[in-house]
Amino acid sequence: MAKGALATGALTLGTGAFGTATVGAQEDRIAVFATDLYPGADFDVIAQLQESTTVEILQLDGETVPEISQPDEWTGHIIRYDIGQESGITTFLFVRGAGLSAGDSGMLGEDASVLSSDLNLMTTSVGGGDGGDGGDGGNGGNETASENETASGNGGE
Repeated sequence: MAKGALATGALTLGTGAFGTATVGAQEDRIAVFATDLYPGADFDVIAQLQESTTVEILQLDGETVPEISQPDEWTGHIIRYDIGQESGITTFLFVRGAGLSAGDSGMLGEDASVLSSDLNLMTTSVGGGDGGDGGDGGNGGNETASENETASGNGGE
């Protein structure tokens, strides 16, 4: 299920992928670097970053950006995409408000919006996923998700 082009997409998580916890409360947000966004690609969570590393990555020259005024509220993770390449592509995924663990898996969806142009970060909505029960159809706290959603988008059905 390799995707040939980089594009913006949303993180779609199934309940089977992240245990029984549902990621979708208003405070929950997911962010990835725009250059590392592969819509429809499956991924595995490899490890959680140390808080100090996450804070450093989510700042620009040691200063916070307006969109992420409290980077210590975010948890950074190392993920590896399964896009048909032997070793996969390894990158970062940032979460605010939800917990992920090493060994969890998910799938990127189709919708995203710019979180920080200074950091080249996209925020994504969270919906149904990879063989779970289809998720709860929530938008993961993405305030602009309604602008990006369609009736069947974001995995709600």
